[in-house]
Amino acid sequence: MKNQVIAKRYAKAIFEIALEEGRVEEYYQELKDVLALFKEVPDFERVLATPIYPDEVKVRTVEMVADKAGMSPIVKRFLEVLVEKQRVPYLEDVVAVYGKLMDEHANVARAQVSAAVELDETTLELIAESLSKIVGKRVIVEFHQDPDLIGGVVAKIGDLVLDGSVRTQLKNIKETLKRGELG
Repeated sequence: MKNQVIAKRYAKAIFEIALEEGRVEEYYQELKDVLALFKEVPDFERVLATPIYPDEVKVRTVEMVADKAGMSPIVKRFLEVLVEKQRVPYLEDVVAVYGKLMDEHANVARAQVSAAVELDETTLELIAESLSKIVGKRVIVEFHQDPDLIGGVVAKIGDLVLDGSVRTQLKNIKETLKRGELG
């Protein structure tokens, strides 16, 4: 929980700066690029996150990488602050919160949609339109095929779950039969 509080604080800070400068998507991409670099070169993250190395070495490392990557001065400084405050391990959470802030600002909701079979683009667009009417936001659908559903569709948007799967319908019938309420 503590890391979420810290991540929110840092994400809000850089997001507000990005809003002021009109560079919300650009900074988001740069932050995602840093995460990708951490995965590609684990030693880079290790140097920045390990207390063994002096802060001067860490800051110089950030400066060198930022300059080579053509990073904006704000994101570069943001990384330096994370290093100075020993918050580098929170970067992944910061980026996730930043993405949520971006969606919130753009009035976008992300839906995880699952079905037993692959759905075509037209069907996914229709699902997105229907979900949009329910939540009052533009919906971006992320599709996952789940053969265990047997048939139907399950959609999740935040805490809202709309389950129209055959698996759930069968489960409900089974529970009704157990209670002896089928009539």
